[in-house]
Amino acid sequence: MNIKYLQWDSDFFNKKIGELSLNEAVKFPFDLTQDYDLIIIKQIKDFSCEIDGYEKTFEETKVLFEKKLTLDNTNEIVIEDTDFQNKPPQDFYDLAYESGKYSRFKLDLNLKNKFQDIYKKWVDNSLNKTFAEKVFYIHSEKTIDGFVTLQRDGNTAKIGLIAVNPNIQGKGIGTKLLQAAEYYAIKNNMDKMLIPTQKENVSACNFYKKNGYSVKEETIINHYWRS
Repeated sequence: MNIKYLQWDSDFFNKKIGELSLNEAVKFPFDLTQDYDLIIIKQIKDFSCEIDGYEKTFEETKVLFEKKLTLDNTNEIVIEDTDFQNKPPQDFYDLAYESGKYSRFKLDLNLKNKFQDIYKKWVDNSLNKTFAEKVFYIHSEKTIDGFVTLQRDGNTAKIGLIAVNPNIQGKGIGTKLLQAAEYYAIKNNMDKMLIPTQKENVSACNFYKKNGYSVKEETIINHYWRS
């Protein structure tokens, strides 16, 4: 069993961070941990794991939703996007923080102080197209009410961030954002949409199911910090 060194994560959090995927329960000896500060364990089944010298501080279940896109199951929704009507990054930050309220980067107290920094970077790199091909948004007179970022991987589209102002949720803004992303995807030769979220985010899971998405896979993610 080899721990995969996560370069970007380690640099960003200024910690030595590694990742290990497991298919069965193990007791991991300390002399194989290579002095990692944080070891992220990913597993597809729920079982216990022990790592000598480490304490489990956080667990979440990541859910990946999937939908096959066709012209018949997408709606022609055209809204603003940052290619044609740019907005300053600051307009997106607070919404991005809201979208990450169930994120492990916020809920693991050992990472919480960097939560806003990582989501700010996510927004910046979406707007400059490092992380995203398109950023769609809906706005009112003075503020952005919601936005969605879309990534491409061949003929597969993936939602990176989707966020709606919590004061106006339930008014169809999230649906319009999702439909705009789907319509762009199918018109640009992407016939499948993937959306990751947390199983603990029940409202998001219900929203995606309501819009025709089904669960493709679930992954249990555990954080083990060196004690």
